Amino acid sequence: MSEYRQDPLSRRWVIIGCDERATRPNEFIEATSRQSNLTCPFCPGNEAQTPPPVASYSANGKDSWLVRVVPNKYPAVLTDTAPCPTCQPLSLSAASGAMPGFGRHEVIIESRRHVASLSELDDSEAELTFIAYRDRLLELKKDGRYRYVQIFKNAGPAAGASLEHVHSQILALPGVPETIEQELASSAEHFRLHRRPLFLDLIGQEQQAGSRLVTQTERFLAFCPFASRFPYEVWILPRQHQPRFEVLQASELSELSRIVREVIGRIECAVGQVAYNYFLHTLPFDTDLHDHYHWHIEIIPRLVKVAGFEWSTGCFINPYPPESAAAHLRSSLPAAPEAS
Repeated sequence: MSEYRQDPLSRRWVIIGCDERATRPNEFIEATSRQSNLTCPFCPGNEAQTPPPVASYSANGKDSWLVRVVPNKYPAVLTDTAPCPTCQPLSLSAASGAMPGFGRHEVIIESRRHVASLSELDDSEAELTFIAYRDRLLELKKDGRYRYVQIFKNAGPAAGASLEHVHSQILALPGVPETIEQELASSAEHFRLHRRPLFLDLIGQEQQAGSRLVTQTERFLAFCPFASRFPYEVWILPRQHQPRFEVLQASELSELSRIVREVIGRIECAVGQVAYNYFLHTLPFDTDLHDHYHWHIEIIPRLVKVAGFEWSTGCFINPYPPESAAAHLRSSLPAAPEAS
């Protein structure tokens, strides 16, 4: 039977169903095609096809780059570096709900190799990708004009990726997205009522239940959330109180890159080469440090489509219970990625 569940962080409701296809999750995947024989602007030798890099990373003193950060050639926001000559910056008041001012849109090219998924990166590439996340947050924070930076990945056409070569994106925004505002409000209310951080309570509950755990390391925990919106949705949280992602040290980023890569590999081992999104939520730049919010990463495999009911109600229908998904992921061990 179907079951209603509410996510305590976002306050959204989810209907957990029992679709007969749940025992054959690869049947959710919709085949997509991509035009072949296209020149990839992210591959070595084609650097002139992207704007000049704002950051570049190599390993072991080598001259060639492993990870590059470049401005997005087709930014989703009106940027301060290349304003549209026929448009004016947004100037609506904060009370209107709009986010006024310019933004910044960057792309992190995560490998020299033309691979499609984070699971295919080697240790150096994965670690440098997460170091780049931290460094760009710190650099954009110094700018002073942005309140929030959204880091996200679209992998595969069904997830919105226009290029196959493994990459992620950064959008610096002058306002705080409503989703983050809701998370801050929910975690603050929980702390006020219980004098404990909501995220640490979630971690404790998941560890005690065990049925939704996927994997864990010394510092991080991966689990399918109780009110998962989508089949095989996984969250990764720090096991200790950490509001800001940008304060992570190199050893923490190395460990985090490994568990994120492992989780994606487990998903692909369980259901095949599915498209996916992941995104980082962290404390806004201008928000004081407090005891209730945690940065976290949410991974969303694109196995089902959001349709009319979800758009009209904001309530998601998940045909595959997170307990079943987590059990399948625990038993799915990906092969080690090849070294570059």
